[in-house]
This record gives sequence, structure tokens and C-alpha cells, in this order.
Amino acid sequence: MSKARPDFKRMLLRLPHDRQDYAAVGVIAELADLFGVDLIGTYVEDLDLRGLTDLPNVREFRAGAWRPFSSEQLAQDVALAAREAERLFLKNAGQYRPKLSFRLAQRTDSREADIEDIIVVIEPNSAIERATHQFTKLVEAAFRSTSSILLVPSHARRPAGPIIVVTSGPDDPATAAALAVASSSRERLILIPSQPSLSLSSVLESARAAGVVASCAEAAFHRGHFLLPASVTGRLLNISRKEVVKQPTFYQTPTLLVSSSIPANAAKSE
Repeated sequence: MSKARPDFKRMLLRLPHDRQDYAAVGVIAELADLFGVDLIGTYVEDLDLRGLTDLPNVREFRAGAWRPFSSEQLAQDVALAAREAERLFLKNAGQYRPKLSFRLAQRTDSREADIEDIIVVIEPNSAIERATHQFTKLVEAAFRSTSSILLVPSHARRPAGPIIVVTSGPDDPATAAALAVASSSRERLILIPSQPSLSLSSVLESARAAGVVASCAEAAFHRGHFLLPASVTGRLLNISRKEVVKQPTFYQTPTLLVSSSIPANAAKSE
């Protein structure tokens, strides 16, 4: 059976600071395995905490008492948090067998991301975390890149169900990505036309040639967002980045925003 595979190379994940958000890492690792890409998890140190050590008379509440804020103690805490992040990363991702790498960094540099990479953004479970400078900067940096972007809610669990794609036709890079995952995971493919009355007959034919069961559905579009019918739920939602004109919406389903810089002929047959 032929299998489409777009030319993705790596998934770049900034690891969360809250252990409750690591449930999503297993979902991310499974997708990395389906795409056949490396998964790189980076634990980014909170530089705001480092800056506190330069302020006079700063104290912290530790072990039931107020104590001077110690740079040495902070360094130990950061090292401990990094080791815990690595443990949780390997625990949640290792069972899916993608090639894993762990990194420790003082900042996330989106300039290292390439067109063929996928930048992963986990939406924190905590509203406080979602409002932090670090998270908003992470989202902004991802959208300044030319990479594809995977948006995953922190409460995501391994879902079953079809692969969904909002597509403008066979040359849409999101179509190739959706076909790749549907073929690898042996899931159905649901095609949603990005414009009314758009014919997707050629996409349906490509899916049949790849051994993928495909069907069409409709969605309501409004001001850069769309509403899926309640009956349409799936394992992964694929959209071209050019269709997302405003700040992203984190749907219940993990969402891959496929870079328009990926050429249409990136889908190959194996």
C-alpha cells in the first residue's frame, strides 16, 4: 500500500513547567512516531527567577519560614526541575518510540526552527500559566517562524477517530499531512472544503489510491475561525497556516497548522 509522507524532519517541544501538562506529551510523541520525525524536548529556564537574585532584600518562603533568596539554592532548584522535566518527558514519550532528545536552555530561540520542522505548543491547563509572558512569547515566536505548528491542549489524551483536514484542494500542504497521518494510523480521513462549493473529488481519489477511507463534511466559518459539527470529532485536525489569520484557537483535538512553505510535492509514495 502506498503511503504519503510530507517532508517533516523534527518536532520541537518546549517542555511545560507544570507536571499536570505532561499528559499531552504522550499524544505529541505518538504523532511524532506516525510522522517518522525526531522529537526534541527543551526545558527552558525561567530567567525572571534568575533576575530576582540581583534585587536587594528579596526573600522567599521556604520550609515554613521566610529566608533570603539564595542564588545557590535557586541553581539547585533549577537543576532539580530540569531533571524532573527530563524524567517526565522520557516517561510520557518513550513508549511511542520516536527518536527523542532532551535539551536544557535559557531561552527558546525560534530562529533554529526550519521550514521542515514542527513547533509544538502545549496550552497550559492553568489559566495563570496561559497568561504568563513566557507562554505568550512562545506562541508569538512560533507564528513568526516559517515552520508548521502543532497546537495541543494540555488535557489531551490519546484519541481515536478520523483525521480531519480543512483543505483547499490537492495542492494544499495540509492535505498531504492529513493523508500521511491517516495512512500511518489507519484512520479515516474527513475532508472539509475551505470554501463553499469546492470540489474535492481529486483529493478523494488520492485518498483511495493510498488505501485511506475518506469522506467530506461541512463546517461553519466566521472571522477566521470555524465550527465543526458536533458529530465530527477526530484524532488530529489539519489546517494550512495561511487559513489562520488571527491568534490560534486551541480546539479539543490536537491541531496541526501546516506551513504554506512546504511544497505540494512533499507528499511521496513509499
